[in-house]
Amino acid sequence: MISRRERKKRETHQRLMEAALDLFRERGYDATTVEDITDAADVAKGTFFNYFATKEDILPALAEWRLRQLGDALLPEQGAPDSPVARIKMALCLVAEDPLANPSLARRLFAAVMPHLDNLDSEDAHPGRALARLLADQVRQAQGVGEIRDDLDPLYVGGLIRTAFFQQLMVWYCGYSQGTLPDLLDRTVDLLLDGIAGPEWGRAS
Repeated sequence: MISRRERKKRETHQRLMEAALDLFRERGYDATTVEDITDAADVAKGTFFNYFATKEDILPALAEWRLRQLGDALLPEQGAPDSPVARIKMALCLVAEDPLANPSLARRLFAAVMPHLDNLDSEDAHPGRALARLLADQVRQAQGVGEIRDDLDPLYVGGLIRTAFFQQLMVWYCGYSQGTLPDLLDRTVDLLLDGIAGPEWGRAS
């Protein structure tokens, strides 16, 4: 059980994050002020600084919150596919659709966490690493049911998938790829799993 005071603090924190995410999506990061966020959250401007030192500091909190939501969405009991590989594809599509994946906001987010990487706890909370760990968990489950080779480090494979995801996301945002983004991500995962070797690769090596 939590106290009424603590519950109100959590509710205010949540309102601030929801308001910030909506405003960043609608107006962009630069065009949104702290006062805009507090007005939308229906709290006093000074309340914002009880939770975040600067506007930039809300970005890592938003990333952590959205990744927790993503983890919940990947649970089969929440309607996610039974196949772990299908859940990996679902995860990439959900991340791509998130406002925080917009290139301009993503750059702001990564800039906000970079100064804290000398702190191991902050390093573990880095959004890119957190996504790799989330994907690694799905890889581990895929290995358990035979969808992915079990002689590979799940975190290594999760990192490969994350790297390919961000690269393909930039390709799509730059207009260098045809079709829909979900199709592009689906093909990327399939290519990683199928491999790119031709019939002569073993002989050439």
